[in-house]
Parts: sequence; structure tokens; C-alpha cells
Amino acid sequence: MPNNSSGRNKPQLQSVTSQEKLQRWGSILILIIILGLLPGCAADHSVKNKELLSQNYQTLSDEDLTLYYYELNDQIKAVERDNNNSSISLGFGMGSYGSNSGRSGGVGVTSSGGHADGATNLRDRRNEVKLELKKRDLKP
Repeated sequence: MPNNSSGRNKPQLQSVTSQEKLQRWGSILILIIILGLLPGCAADHSVKNKELLSQNYQTLSDEDLTLYYYELNDQIKAVERDNNNSSISLGFGMGSYGSNSGRSGGVGVTSSGGHADGATNLRDRRNEVKLELKKRDLKP
């Protein structure tokens, strides 16, 4: 038995095999790729919504007002369509510590039910435009 002045045995470092290193780096690379792609997958309607809501519909010509009404309808449908979609996410991880290694996985389902859908202001504006169309004796 080796003589240890502190009374404790020194922990033995175990070497990590190249396969374990490859698994770690592979998992990290996959995670980085997934995280890099996520922002591009989400539909962002805020820019188009702001653009539509910034219009002064009262100064538009009759033809432009009618077109504006249809643009509002289309944007409302797009926002509602994207908000009604559910999403499924998968997670997988691998790791090791010393001689112990483990893997885990999970599945999650998310839905946007009950959240503000982002189309409320557009609907309000559409109603205002509808009244303006009626005032001008126009039918969309």
C-alpha cells in the first residue's frame, strides 16, 4: 500500500477513449446546428403587422382602401394559422463522467392555446377600415 501523508487515496484519472470524445463533439455539433436553425423556423409577423398598422387608412383612395382591407384579412389569417400550429420537440443528450456514461432523451409537445395571438390589433384595424368602407359606400 502506498504511503500517503494526507491519509487519502489519490483519485485515478481514467483516460477518455477517442470514441467517447467523438460522441461528445458529435452531440455538441448537433446541438449547435439545431440552435442555429431555430430562429429561421419561427414566423415573425411583427414587422408586417407594424407596417399595416402604421397606414393612415383615412387618407387612402377608395381602391387602395379596399386593397388595404384585403391585406389586413390576409395578415390576420397568416398570424392565426401560425399561432394555431402545435409543435413537437425532441431532445437527446449523451455524456460521461469518468467511467460512468449515460444517455437521455425526451419528447415535448407545445401549443400556443390561450396566448394572445398577435392579430387582435389587426382585427381592430380591419373593423375600423370596414366602417370607413361603409361610410364611403364601398363593399369589400
